[in-house]
Amino acid sequence: MMYGDKASKAILSNLSYQFFVKVNDPDTAKYYERFFGIIKDPTKSINRGYNLNFDTRITTGEKEIPRIRANTFFRLKPGAFITYADGKDKKVQFKSQHIQRELPQEANRFSKAELEENFERIHNESSSIFAN
Repeated sequence: MMYGDKASKAILSNLSYQFFVKVNDPDTAKYYERFFGIIKDPTKSINRGYNLNFDTRITTGEKEIPRIRANTFFRLKPGAFITYADGKDKKVQFKSQHIQRELPQEANRFSKAELEENFERIHNESSSIFAN
């Protein structure tokens, strides 16, 4: 952390809206995972008897799992991120816009003679500044 652990945590705790983007570092992914907290997931296990023992036992319990797993942050696509605001998280995906790439129409607006004349003017002005 750039500001140290305590200062960084204080800064992050005072932010209303936080945006979590794709990561390439396992430590950062684990930090993000811990940030979103842990939920309890109910589990059920069924044990059946073998051969002549027909006893069936059903065991229920809970296991703690992260609300958002670390590998989720590795698999975010371009334009996707997870927001966290007011205790609620949501995955958001911006749609990629088609951008038409082309040279500006005004690129060839000046002739070569005009450009050379402008260069000479600027060169003379700058030379006169440094001559004094």
